[in-house]
Amino acid sequence: MVRNDADTIADDGNADGTDKSVTARRGVILVVDDHELIRNSIAQVLLQEFVDSRVLAAGHFDEALQHFDDPDVFLAICDLRVPGMASTRDLAKLRIKRPDVRVIVLSGSESRTDILAALEAGAHGYIVKRERTEVVLERIRHVLAGEIYVPPCLAILTDEPPVAGFAEPSEPSSEVLTPRQREVLQLITEGLSNKAIGRQLGVAEGTVKMHVATILKAIGANNRAHAAAIGKKFLTAGT
Repeated sequence: MVRNDADTIADDGNADGTDKSVTARRGVILVVDDHELIRNSIAQVLLQEFVDSRVLAAGHFDEALQHFDDPDVFLAICDLRVPGMASTRDLAKLRIKRPDVRVIVLSGSESRTDILAALEAGAHGYIVKRERTEVVLERIRHVLAGEIYVPPCLAILTDEPPVAGFAEPSEPSSEVLTPRQREVLQLITEGLSNKAIGRQLGVAEGTVKMHVATILKAIGANNRAHAAAIGKKFLTAGT
């Protein structure tokens, strides 16, 4: 059972068929959700997958911020609707306090506004709760491996207004990017890391980083996750 506040859960079991390069790491995973049953369920699933890790639980956003003082925390899985969180943008407080921690949103909302706001705030991935358990774990492994996960539902363009403060042009142009930058942006939208992009394109990781910096400025993205979310508009412009 998951305990609130500073209580932890430990598990000595073993899981078969897991990616040891990701799941065998030691440390603390923080689960932030205001529903105790959901916290318990998520924690038990995580302990079976990350057998060398502990799980901390928080039912309030202020508790989550306090838990970020623990240097062993390497992953935070956070719902969007928790007490103490004034808006989705509060996720940025977690990223500012511990930029080394991977932050994943696990939410029942499939709203484009919620997804974009979470990514703009610095979340490394957004997973919807209706996904099957094995799919959720796969997405978490991808994020821990350095990739970014954007839910497929975001690719369906709607008339929902963009989040205030987003530099998301209403009529994106493909002309703002060179052919090589379009290739890099395509791979960013697929969630690939700089290293993976470099391997696929046959260029140095440093070169990819320069392309990414230029792309973010060209398309008005606040960060890499935001670029992954809005990039398809630029890739499909003029087609």
